[in-house]
Amino acid sequence: MKRNVTGFTLIELMIVVAVIAILASVAFPSYTRYMTRMHRAQAQSYLMQIAQRQQQYFLDSRQYASQATILGLDPVPATVAEQYTVTISPATPTTPPTFVANATPRANSMQAAHHEPTLSIAQDGTKNPSDAWK
Repeated sequence: MKRNVTGFTLIELMIVVAVIAILASVAFPSYTRYMTRMHRAQAQSYLMQIAQRQQQYFLDSRQYASQATILGLDPVPATVAEQYTVTISPATPTTPPTFVANATPRANSMQAAHHEPTLSIAQDGTKNPSDAWK
């Protein structure tokens, strides 16, 4: 008497699990690199908004603002705030006035885990580190 057997054998199931594990081991690092680049780009975009608003504020007030709220900016976007601490400070108390806006990776964030540098932009458009602003 012949029976029709349906289903998977243990070997077939183990082969599928091995293939999925190999695909996951390749895809996950690529995904985390993509997410790191995306978070950096979002922080850079917000720093550029700060710099633009600082220039407008300087034209009106002849000084730079010390806080983003003075500039009328929306709060730091949640996706940026999860990964970075954004600060604005005077570069040095010199004449003419100056400012530096920084985005520092938060401890225990994806950006810190991937050793991302602190991003900064100054009143003259200087972006540091320059290789991170590509």
